[in-house]
Amino acid sequence: MPSANPMQNPAGSYYRPGLDVVRFIAFLTVFLWHALPVPPDSRIVDHLGAGVASLYELFYYCLRFGLSLFFTLSAFLIFELLLRERHSTGTVAIKQFYVRRILRIWPLYYLGLAFAVGVALHDGNSAQNLAALGWFAVFLGSWYLTAHGLMTIPANHLWSISVEEQFYLFAPWLAKHCSRRLLFGFCALVVVVANGTVYLVAGAMPGDLKTWANSLVQFECFAAGILLGLFLRGRILKMHALARVLAFTGAAGFWLVAGNLYKTFYSSSPRSGSWQLMIAYALAAAGSSLIILAMLDFRGQRHSRWAIHLGRISYGLYVSHYFVVGLVGRIAWDEMGLHGLHSHVLRGAFDFAVQIVLPFLITWVLAELSYRFFERPFLRLKQRYTVIASQPQGDSKALPSPTAT
Repeated sequence: MPSANPMQNPAGSYYRPGLDVVRFIAFLTVFLWHALPVPPDSRIVDHLGAGVASLYELFYYCLRFGLSLFFTLSAFLIFELLLRERHSTGTVAIKQFYVRRILRIWPLYYLGLAFAVGVALHDGNSAQNLAALGWFAVFLGSWYLTAHGLMTIPANHLWSISVEEQFYLFAPWLAKHCSRRLLFGFCALVVVVANGTVYLVAGAMPGDLKTWANSLVQFECFAAGILLGLFLRGRILKMHALARVLAFTGAAGFWLVAGNLYKTFYSSSPRSGSWQLMIAYALAAAGSSLIILAMLDFRGQRHSRWAIHLGRISYGLYVSHYFVVGLVGRIAWDEMGLHGLHSHVLRGAFDFAVQIVLPFLITWVLAELSYRFFERPFLRLKQRYTVIASQPQGDSKALPSPTAT
């Protein structure tokens, strides 16, 4: 049997700089979703009139699907690498897969949870809220939010890491033992289960977290990512600039429709039927797949290096951004004399600076520091267990993505 040890049997590499850009797009949309004020409370655009405010509301509600993009990309890349490993070595090294995942995900994840505990203790949170972090510690955060709703501790966003970890429980086993036909069948089953869950839960249980944070619902995005890889069969579709623009336009259209359906469902009374949510989640996954497809052959230009870099550190950006947004939001800016900004334009510009620009810059700095001084030792150790490299060849300082194996 061929050795799965990459030091003895290097099996090649799979690095697509365009996927780093996709990671940054996913992070940026999630960041804006958390940082922007929930409509209709938005002084950032209120002075521009009702028409712009309506467009802002439509834009805001599709930002949540940045998480759908994360999940779809994760499944696509995980299975692309695992199936390449199976083709190159004759098997999938399960133990090495889990070692890589642990070294990539756990250190920063548990650091984030430790910070959340510190904030909770400082704020005098109840024992119940502290106990909630126990669910997150064993990667059941998604199920906690589904059952109990949001915590008052600034770690709610880490529920998505729980969904990722739950996906990892079966991903390498499927890649190792299933044929392409069985993988298609598995994805079809996941889609049926996801939509069945939406049908059963959405109408019976109020609150969007009952579906949004439900792992079974979000697994539809993982199925979309696997299906995309199966259809491509490792090929890279060459896309000209116009085709790329059309793909992004289509993805944006899918997300905008999905966001509107999502908002309409949860704002209507009585609700008109969970079919709206089913279509919304399907369109979110389809739009995410289009974005990945559009960027697969993107090789990167000088003007895009910053986006590629931010994509590589997207895990640090994601873990830290929610804490930063929450902490900056605690500052009483109006009490600093800024209530004197009576001009709508000046007030809107100031709100944009303190709600978006400042948290983004702080998050960026924290992610850079995290990579350089905390994550790098674990990433170097992780390279010893790599079979299919997922970073630039010869670039020992490049950061493997959170979804790379």
